[in-house]
Amino acid sequence: MNCEICGKPIYGKPITIEVDGAYLKVCDECAKYGKIVHEKRKFESKNENALKASRYQTEDEYELVDGYGRIIKEMREKMNLTQEELGRKIGIKPSLLAKIEQEKILPDYQTLRKIEFSLKVKLRK
Repeated sequence: MNCEICGKPIYGKPITIEVDGAYLKVCDECAKYGKIVHEKRKFESKNENALKASRYQTEDEYELVDGYGRIIKEMREKMNLTQEELGRKIGIKPSLLAKIEQEKILPDYQTLRKIEFSLKVKLRK
């Protein structure tokens, strides 16, 4: 087996690390680039949490207030935040936030909750 970062052959058991939500099997030298995880427990709990989140999202129907994009933009500017800063804070790309502010797309439930929490505003009817 080869290291998924540097490509060198791994002798013995590879180390599993997490880097930005991705799980990689790496050599001893590359293990410093991520958080070492215990493979079985991490994968199981991550899959279980993903299942719970997806079930919750499909069960929870929500309707956004009219002008939600304008409200998000006004509150963001009132807090002196750029799209990049707010995006980083809630874990989305600034381009996605821009499309949400322009009302070109609807945010998923988790993103909507993060926006509401960060800006201290209610966007659901």
